[in-house]
Amino acid sequence: MILKIREKAWDLYRNIEQREHNLQYLFLEITKKCNLSCLHCGSDCKAENSAAELTTESWLKIVDYVKAHFGERVLFVISGGEPLIHPDIFKIGLHITDAGMKWGMVTNGMKLDDDSMKKLVDSGIYSITVSVDGTEKNHNYLRNSSNAFKKIEKALDLIGKAQIPMKDAVTCVYPANLGELDEIATLLIKNKIPSWRLFRIFPNGRAEKNKELHLTKENTAKMLEWIAQNRAEYKRSGLTVSASCEGFLPFKQDVNVRDYPFFCRAGINIAGILSDGTITGCTNNHPGFAQGNILKDDLATVWERKFEDFRERKWIEKTTCVSCKYLKKCRGGSIHLWKKGEISPRFCYVDE
Repeated sequence: MILKIREKAWDLYRNIEQREHNLQYLFLEITKKCNLSCLHCGSDCKAENSAAELTTESWLKIVDYVKAHFGERVLFVISGGEPLIHPDIFKIGLHITDAGMKWGMVTNGMKLDDDSMKKLVDSGIYSITVSVDGTEKNHNYLRNSSNAFKKIEKALDLIGKAQIPMKDAVTCVYPANLGELDEIATLLIKNKIPSWRLFRIFPNGRAEKNKELHLTKENTAKMLEWIAQNRAEYKRSGLTVSASCEGFLPFKQDVNVRDYPFFCRAGINIAGILSDGTITGCTNNHPGFAQGNILKDDLATVWERKFEDFRERKWIEKTTCVSCKYLKKCRGGSIHLWKKGEISPRFCYVDE
């Protein structure tokens, strides 16, 4: 009975959030350049990127614009590529802080050292997310680098000791590291990382044709079962473990693997601006879901008058999801699992 009440309350909450669509998080993909060439990269990021990218001045103007039109409540998340290779990341971060707003960063940890950590803290960083993808062999394999794990060990030590309000790690789970989750948890607890999210590697970018990186339905169930069985124990050790925001699950199962049940917030509370100025939901969305470009479109107008694909989702009526018993609650799941125009998602947690 209590579970049913919680489920109805959550459904009501989602409907209100969808209707009001207050922008809460804005991802800034400040560069597509990266110092790694990961096997699973959804954006196919490289060390060099010949495509034109927004200038530092453009990013600073975007920050000012967001404050003027959306208020100080918006939290900026700086991503890439690898944001720490951008020469002006600290300048951009400090500009956000000076505007009275909060910002965070998603990093692979390769360039995180004492100097860069000090600069991040001095720039007022509020949150940091770092990727940890297994023990040494499997982390290095996925990151396509022989020293990636040693770098991430150093990064975790620095993050754990830093005065940063919010810290978390993410793991891209694939068959080779599925059996290493306890070892990863131990590493995170050792470094006082308080939060950990587990993602499936979704078939996009380089990972699309690399079948050895994909979890089967059976292995996905094993990952979810591991979370459900172990999260209480790790919580007592100071580590909150949860499944990522990807993918609808029936509420009774969902509450056992997430603190907050499934809700794809892309285009609801979350928007992203890509390095070329493209306006979208989260930065992992297929190009077909782009809503405009910051170089020619007014962001506030786009946010209010577009994003129907994310909020209304009428395109779902032409897909295989239309006959699913979970359609009303799932609404097609996570947008990033779809290629615009295709009739089925690239993965579904509940299809039969």
